[in-house]
Amino acid sequence: MGWKDIFMMSKQTEAFHELLAEQSRVGVQMANLLRAYIQETDPSKRDKIAQDASDLEHLGDRYRIQILDQLKQTFVTPFDREDINDLSRSLDDIVDYAENTIKELSLYEISISETITTMVDILCEGTVVLDSAVRLLGKSPSEASDLVAKVKSCENRMEGTYRRGIAALSEGEDVLYLIKLREVYRHLSNSADHMDEAANSLMRIAIKGSK
Repeated sequence: MGWKDIFMMSKQTEAFHELLAEQSRVGVQMANLLRAYIQETDPSKRDKIAQDASDLEHLGDRYRIQILDQLKQTFVTPFDREDINDLSRSLDDIVDYAENTIKELSLYEISISETITTMVDILCEGTVVLDSAVRLLGKSPSEASDLVAKVKSCENRMEGTYRRGIAALSEGEDVLYLIKLREVYRHLSNSADHMDEAANSLMRIAIKGSK
C-alpha cells in the first residue's frame, strides 16, 4: 500500500468522524431550539423558531444522506459499517422527534407544563453529553464510552418524568386535549429513547475498538 492510499484512507476516516460530529451538533441545536420555543410567548417569534427548526431538520437529513453515500462508496471505514449506520440513524431520529414536538406544540396549542419543561431540559442535557461522546470517538473511544452512562442516565430520568407526567393527567380535563398532551410527552420520550440507542452504538464501537 502506497502513501497515497494511506492518505486517502485517512481522509475517508476523517470524513466519517466529521459527518457524525455534525449530526450530533444538529441534535444539540435542535434541543436548544425546542427549549427556546417553549420559553417564548410571542407568536411571531415562535413561528420563526419553528421555521429555524424545520431548516435544521433538513440539514440533519443532508448529513444523514452524506453518511449513507460515504458508506456505499468507501471501502475502509473507521468502525463497522453497521455501527456507523446505527449511530447515524439514532442521531437523525433524535432530531426528528424533537422537531416534531415543536410542530405538535404549535398545532395542538399546548400550554407548557412543568413536565414538558423538565423533559426538554433533560433532552438538552443529554444531547450535549452525547455530542461530546461522538466527538471523542476518533480521539479516545474509552473516554467516549465513559460518557455513555451519563446519556443513559438522562434517558432514565426522561422515562421517569414521562411516567409521572402521564400519571398526573387529570380526568377532569378535556379528553381531547389530554390526548394531544400525551402525544407531546411521547415524542419527547421517544427522542430520549433514540438518545439511548445512540449511546448503545457508541458503546459497541468503543468495545470493538478496545480489542
